[in-house]
Amino acid sequence: MAQRLNVVIESHKQMKAKFIFKQGLLLLLLLASIRLAGQQNEGFSLFEKVNLITDRSFYISGEQVWFKAWVSSFTKNDLPPSGILYIEIISPDGKSISRVKSLIENSQANGFVEIPDDVITGTYYVRAYTKYMRNAGPESFACVGIRIVNPQRKDFLSGSDTMAFQAMGEVPAVDGKLLVINHYKQSFQPNEKVDVSVVSAVSQKMHLHELCISVVPDWTSSTAVVSSSNRKPQPETEVFFPEIRGLTISGKLMDLSTETVVRNSRVNLSIIGPGRDFMSRFTDSAGRFSFALPAYTGYRDLFIGAEKSDLANQAILVDNDFCAMPVRLPEPEFRLSPDERKLAIKLAANARLNRIFKNESSAIQAQADTSAAAFYGTPTDVLKFEDYIQLPTLEEYFNELPGLVKVRKRNGQKYFKVIGDQPEMLVFDPLVLVDWVAVDDPEKILAAAPTDILRIEVVNLPYVKGDLTFGGIISIISKKGDFAGVDLPSSGIFLNYLFLQERYTNGNRLIAQEGIPDARNTIYWNPALVLNHDGSANFSFITPETPGKYAIVIKCLTDEGELFSDKLTIEVKPGNGN
Repeated sequence: MAQRLNVVIESHKQMKAKFIFKQGLLLLLLLASIRLAGQQNEGFSLFEKVNLITDRSFYISGEQVWFKAWVSSFTKNDLPPSGILYIEIISPDGKSISRVKSLIENSQANGFVEIPDDVITGTYYVRAYTKYMRNAGPESFACVGIRIVNPQRKDFLSGSDTMAFQAMGEVPAVDGKLLVINHYKQSFQPNEKVDVSVVSAVSQKMHLHELCISVVPDWTSSTAVVSSSNRKPQPETEVFFPEIRGLTISGKLMDLSTETVVRNSRVNLSIIGPGRDFMSRFTDSAGRFSFALPAYTGYRDLFIGAEKSDLANQAILVDNDFCAMPVRLPEPEFRLSPDERKLAIKLAANARLNRIFKNESSAIQAQADTSAAAFYGTPTDVLKFEDYIQLPTLEEYFNELPGLVKVRKRNGQKYFKVIGDQPEMLVFDPLVLVDWVAVDDPEKILAAAPTDILRIEVVNLPYVKGDLTFGGIISIISKKGDFAGVDLPSSGIFLNYLFLQERYTNGNRLIAQEGIPDARNTIYWNPALVLNHDGSANFSFITPETPGKYAIVIKCLTDEGELFSDKLTIEVKPGNGN
């Protein structure tokens, strides 16, 4: 039966920033009502929903699961939709084994999630959700069942359920043929080009704009869409806001001695290493903070710390970026028929060959990292320690050498002052960084050994970062990147944080390089084949070297939120050398 979305889709790309800010209070009240409704009414409406599909339903460990997701938003109250999608491979008991974050563009997201090499054979699920959807609990997430075989391991998931593998929510086939292969040819030789014409007589009626195409071994094709547990919706304890400006990291500042939140206190975030950056926010009345992060990719090191205060027992509690709520999904007994076992051996052999002769041209195209420069740009002055004779203390470098930074005293406490012409320099204290981490205790900094310092960069102009104004910047860079032995804020924590997945251009559409065997198990994957005005489109692919039956699978989502599919089977005959 067709899966329909009870949502209203509305575009807000042109919404002005000031209008978004005016909706802040409304959003807070709305989310609070969502949370209350989720606890009291098991049938409350979802405000965002995801339709998720994968290229196949059967994989070998170490392979990539290609996905396409459509994100629908309920915008009755003029709220902007989420911009980040979270994708995980989880076991039936909810344990995450692989995860990525993908940018949502034009209400869509696509990419791949890697299957670990050491995964245990069994049934798993690919699930997708926005951070905003976590207010409704994991039962609102899109979830697709897949099977994974690890040929290097003999153990497998127990499969406590006696049911056969069948993900709930089958996509209905459309009445009438959608796919036509030129000359109606259905059998091909290995490495033969296949030209496919996609003809849709119902594209205007069903408001189709683009299609998702995959070519895979026939028995691994799937029309499964959504599978969910039978538990009642149960939201998380925190309220999550839509990520409308990219990735966000949030949490709260606590006083552990009294077990109360710390309000109106500054929290600093530093991105260390490539992409180094600094941000600062004040906690709200609930002790919470939130940072909008740059659109970096891969893993990067973060340090989050609270400013110096009279509280000696502060702690920063960071929200999980992925949902950690417990779930229990069906765990069917893992079985392979004799024919499936033979085909699985072929897939495993292909996966092994593909890893040896990996087609680099079909890999994701990593973007160049242009974020090596400091966030404050070119410094006004740079003090290079190697240019001067060695002095016993860091304070002497500041006070004895000509420069823009001096150490002063105020109420018996030392502080830094950046010399500048603008009046703001007299009002605001400077931002002091040690290897890009904010340290607001001058005594700790001055205790560092000068022999551990490489250079000091200074900006002698007022600097505005977020809601804060600083009287210049003092950036101390150590020789070894070890903070020169300076004690960082005790409340601070280091995180190896996952940013966005690297964007790719060609997906899995290209053929193998000349002279290298094409051993891919997903022969062709195009998540966004655009239809012409007459409802037609064309694409081509090269048949694999492995004989067998292959399915050309098409999946679509209408403007009304209806997801459907169709497929056509072709056969690759053994070549002369087979």
